[in-house]
Amino acid sequence: MYLKTLYLHNFRLYEEAYFHFSPGINVIKGPNAQGKTSLIEAIYLLITGRSFRTSQTKDLIKNGATHFYLEATFVKHEIEQKLRLYYSPTERSVNYNSTASPSLSSVLGILQGVIIHPDDSAIVKGAPMIRRHLLDIQLAQTDPLYIHHLTRYDRAMRQRNHLLRAKSSAAIDSWEYEMGNAAAFIVQQRALTIEALNIQGQEHYRTICNGTETLQLSYKANGAGDHSLENLNILRDLYRNQYRRHRSREMDLGSTLTGPHKDDILITLNENDARTFASEGQQRSCVTALRLAEWSRLKDLSHEPPLMLIDDLGMSLDSSRKKQLIGHFKNLKQVFVSTTEESILVENEHSISVKDHLLL
Repeated sequence: MYLKTLYLHNFRLYEEAYFHFSPGINVIKGPNAQGKTSLIEAIYLLITGRSFRTSQTKDLIKNGATHFYLEATFVKHEIEQKLRLYYSPTERSVNYNSTASPSLSSVLGILQGVIIHPDDSAIVKGAPMIRRHLLDIQLAQTDPLYIHHLTRYDRAMRQRNHLLRAKSSAAIDSWEYEMGNAAAFIVQQRALTIEALNIQGQEHYRTICNGTETLQLSYKANGAGDHSLENLNILRDLYRNQYRRHRSREMDLGSTLTGPHKDDILITLNENDARTFASEGQQRSCVTALRLAEWSRLKDLSHEPPLMLIDDLGMSLDSSRKKQLIGHFKNLKQVFVSTTEESILVENEHSISVKDHLLL
């Protein structure tokens, strides 16, 4: 799989721009605040239906414009395909090979990819929500059923929380039943994914750090305790019983305290919690290894190499770790990396100057 072309209209700084890409390494060059990250962001939006810089999609519309539009051509399973995305505050649509959808999330699974960016250190030291989000994006790209259960769980929990705040037990059993079904599936799939990422992550971390330290990833399922995550029926009953048992206390608090929305990933180096004991350089190495593990898992499941996006290479890693990652580029097939450096990063790179495409 590789991205061939991308057209941007009223997206961030770009009024109109058209890019051709190499199936290999694409190096996006230019001064700061000239549109390098915006180009990476547009590709990421086509992969996930969301930005990695803002939670407000309307922020992506160019100042003074009413909408933005993206159009990409790419090759998947050796067939050229087309993906279009339109967004305005009142209308949004995705068109994939002439099949239309009104939801931006419908892009998930069409173009697969992983991103490394300067704020990634938050994966180690930030809130559990950031680590859960990483898992959700990874799983959503490969399993439509996961998105279905995640949506069902969120909807049922919002209804349950509404009833908890109203101190009403009317119909709450049905919402807890639905939450238990969805929670079991979500937790089981997350735990299996962490097992795969752990194996791949350890291998990549050894390469980055020359085998001097050991990275370990483990899934912490809030509410599941030490119970096996392999049996869906046991998990369903476990969560339903907990929702019933905690109902009275949670009515006082007005929110659900148990379930996959409270889960976390524990990241350790040499059996020490990386949040507390790892240096900034070690934390960035952990994240880089984890992102490469994500890439490897997507490739194994789809049997095609996903896209690798790296925003601001100089900011994301120090010189030694940057050198290690650059040496790994040739194994990643199509890479998009933004940098302020004008020198050649790798042989046979396809250099893209944003100044040549920026029309204000």
